[in-house]
Amino acid sequence: MTFKLALAASAACLALAACNSSNGSSGALTSAEAQNVDATYSDYADRIGTGDLKTTAPTGQASMSGFMGVSNVNPDDPTTTVMGELAMDVDFGAGTLTGKGTNFGIYSGDVLTKEANVTGSLDVAGTVSGSTMVATATGTMSDGSSPGADFALDMNGSFYDDGGTLTAVGDVSGTLTDGTDVRNVDGNYYATEN
Repeated sequence: MTFKLALAASAACLALAACNSSNGSSGALTSAEAQNVDATYSDYADRIGTGDLKTTAPTGQASMSGFMGVSNVNPDDPTTTVMGELAMDVDFGAGTLTGKGTNFGIYSGDVLTKEANVTGSLDVAGTVSGSTMVATATGTMSDGSSPGADFALDMNGSFYDDGGTLTAVGDVSGTLTDGTDVRNVDGNYYATEN
């Protein structure tokens, strides 16, 4: 499993790699950083699959940061990838979670060559129970050449104890609406306690 997080390029050009826009947020990952994010997610997924990473039911509160993205959004180029930063504040006692996805960038190919920055963000809100979390991530993102695409995503995952570091890892699924085009999308995320 890889952390392939494609955003979208439609005929109307939300326009990711195809338009090579340099407008947008200035905090997007470099290609090397995006490759590191991909490798880190793959490591988490492998360790969860082998049972080396165990779930935990935390208490108290935690501020967490990591990365997220969405795939299956560009029918013209399946290698297009979008990654952004994920920040979450979790109150385990109250069972609530809030956060934001920001600083998205567009990358292409297996080497994740950076193509453009993305404006917009995703608002994250959800609940936690024991070792699991369920949240939504919604918002509009664009490379600046169009009004953008609306995302309505579900985030489902678990909390893990990674050698004493609280870590959340999970999947993303939902829809992307770009004008009249609505597509089912998916992706992944991870975050660690600050």
